[in-house]
Amino acid sequence: MKIGDQAKLLKKTFMQNGVFILTNSNVEIVDMENDLYHVIYNDKEGHPHTLKNIRADELQKI
Repeated sequence: MKIGDQAKLLKKTFMQNGVFILTNSNVEIVDMENDLYHVIYNDKEGHPHTLKNIRADELQKI
């Protein structure tokens, strides 16, 4: 996967900064560092949240 690709987040639902990040949500890859990805997650209201250090096995390209 490369920057700008869309992916599905396979990681189990978790909370980050008071926001639930849901399994199977669509995300956009914005950066890569040492086999870890930084992605943008848009919540139900459309607000973007940056998720850092997501492993490749936690993403599925769409």
